[in-house]
Amino acid sequence: MLGRTHKPFLGSSISALTGSNKMTFVATNVALSGTDLSVNNTKLATMKLMKVMMESRAQDGADDIGTFFQQDGTANGGKAPSGLGNIVDDGTVAATYGGLSRATYSGINATVTASGGTISLLKIRQLANSISDGAVAPDMAITDYTTWAYIEQLIQAFQRNTYTDGPNQGQTAGVGAKSNGLYWGGLQIYRDKKVATGTFYLLNTKFLEFYGLNYFDGTPVSLKSELIKGNIYEFNPANATKAFTWTGWVKAYNQAAMNGFMILGGQLICRAPMRQGKLTGVTGI
Repeated sequence: MLGRTHKPFLGSSISALTGSNKMTFVATNVALSGTDLSVNNTKLATMKLMKVMMESRAQDGADDIGTFFQQDGTANGGKAPSGLGNIVDDGTVAATYGGLSRATYSGINATVTASGGTISLLKIRQLANSISDGAVAPDMAITDYTTWAYIEQLIQAFQRNTYTDGPNQGQTAGVGAKSNGLYWGGLQIYRDKKVATGTFYLLNTKFLEFYGLNYFDGTPVSLKSELIKGNIYEFNPANATKAFTWTGWVKAYNQAAMNGFMILGGQLICRAPMRQGKLTGVTGI
């Protein structure tokens, strides 16, 4: 196999773009040697190497992009897309957002609260109250697996027995299971291994969106695979073709090899950082 990489870039990566919420691109290359393809092109082949490698690299790319969306947008010289790290911030991580100073414009500051080591339902509710105003309130919470387990432990035993699919079933029970998350007090609490340990986000998704920008040339890419099992993307592949573009194969001129790129274009943008919040430093209850 030849070298493989995932790299954010801007245009030709020669000149920097300025302005608010610049569009970014993340390229995941797929490289195969001609000798490997030749060996695979026989009656004894049990799988199509080119097809499986493309599916594998698409999943690798999605995984890395998931990491970018939990970071602060500074990777690769600031060419990576924004993540919750710099969106849900009060100037501690990122002094500016969208080219504006958080010290000057308080409306682009999120509420960041040090948990003091512990998490409680009271702290979650207080954080929610601080970023809510009437019907404008967080509708989603996301945290790491360990913190999610702490929250599950906080819920009293008799409440944990009341499971609900929340609004999908027209039920109003305050606690239970919601898809792969907990449902408490009108909040869907999800767990994600990409979230930094000890961090609990409260998000108002009405103001948080990913704006995609299709690469000018190529075809959609699916993350679902017939041969690669056990990855999260095979269970929710619906939106992948709207995000990834395959450029096609390029034959190397100085070696027996082929290379191509899967490109994600767009930006994660928050129109109201002041309606987002997070608890940090959670280590227990």
